[in-house]
Amino acid sequence: MTTQNAADDQRRQLRASFENLLQEQADLSADDRGLLLQHFDEALQQQDLSAPADFDPEGLRRDWAAAVDALVPDASASERESHLRRFDDTLEPLRRDTIQDAYEYSRRRREQGEEAAAQWLNERNAARKTAQAAAAATAPAQPAARKATPRNPWGG
Repeated sequence: MTTQNAADDQRRQLRASFENLLQEQADLSADDRGLLLQHFDEALQQQDLSAPADFDPEGLRRDWAAAVDALVPDASASERESHLRRFDDTLEPLRRDTIQDAYEYSRRRREQGEEAAAQWLNERNAARKTAQAAAAATAPAQPAARKATPRNPWGG
């Protein structure tokens, strides 16, 4: 998947999450929902779709939490957490190292050129492999599972 396709998919997921949240708000009129969705769409359209989006997942989560607080001021703590968990599920792919690397590679390619970006990516991949190998070597061996000895309730 290209970086652009990944960014477009994330935008669609964010829009769907926002639209679902709006639909769940019984006290919002259809006009209010439409207006909020229109503003959200305008913000997405203002992004340069020819360049990869620079996503800040934590910043987006803070903005989403503020939106939940504004849209659902009477929500219980569990309702609020439910909205945030669903949003976190949507943002989870953005937190993956491979996606972050794709964005960084694209930025470096744009700013420094293909060769410098490729060198950075090769170094990044080598460092990741080294770290994974080191983690595997230092991980404690898993003991063989022992079958629990049944306890005799009458002693003996």
